[in-house]
Amino acid sequence: MKVLSERWKPIALFLCLALVALMLITVKTRLAPQTSWFESLIISVIMPLQEVVSSGGRRVEQMWDGYINLIHVHRENLRLRQEVEALQGQLHRYQEAYLQQQRVRELLDFRAVEFPQAVPAEVVGIDPSQWAEAITINKGRTHGVSKDIAVVTQRGLVGRTIEVAPRYATVLLITDRRSAVDALVQRTRARGIVVGKSRRFTELRYVDFHEDIRVGDRIISSGLGEVYPKGLLIGTVSSVRAKPYGLFHEVEVQPAVDLGTLEEVLVLVP
Repeated sequence: MKVLSERWKPIALFLCLALVALMLITVKTRLAPQTSWFESLIISVIMPLQEVVSSGGRRVEQMWDGYINLIHVHRENLRLRQEVEALQGQLHRYQEAYLQQQRVRELLDFRAVEFPQAVPAEVVGIDPSQWAEAITINKGRTHGVSKDIAVVTQRGLVGRTIEVAPRYATVLLITDRRSAVDALVQRTRARGIVVGKSRRFTELRYVDFHEDIRVGDRIISSGLGEVYPKGLLIGTVSSVRAKPYGLFHEVEVQPAVDLGTLEEVLVLVP
């Protein structure tokens, strides 16, 4: 500590002398504008030091102001980001509500023209099994739904009800292998039965080998039986293959309704 204090003594003495000289210069400057060469020397030594100190102080102040401003900007960015995320969420909900409204409007317009007594329903479940093609809707006995009633959309046939609870019902899709719909080729009136084949296709069976059937032909329900009304669009022919020694065509039919994206349906209650 003594060695350190000895080292600082010359510096402290110099600073004291410089301070006294600066005070003298200030007083004399007020009394007389002229300065001596010694005073000019002192000023030339002291002023750069003063400038350095002042500049350092300004820099520190600017850095502090910049830090404070940066904090405010960061907080403002967080607030704006949260507002943007909230607005995006609202926009997505509005878009979804608009799309649903458009689908429901088309469905209800179709009901008003074709089936005034039909019950609109929403799809609330999908059978996850690989061996079944079925959906669950949110309408049941309470709403007049019973077993073996056709289910459609404005685009075509979906399937039929197979199980009914008070507020829910299970619908067997036409793509299920257990499904069978008596059908007609709309163009030629050739008759066959549409059965489920896979998740995307059905098959028109028992069409006589001599019947004229082509790719693109529309397949409709024949109206036979008590489940499916006549004239419901089932799908269009996607391929026709003739067996060399068979009695019937092999006809693949693509359903008119995209059964994998169903959200709203109509139950054709009597």
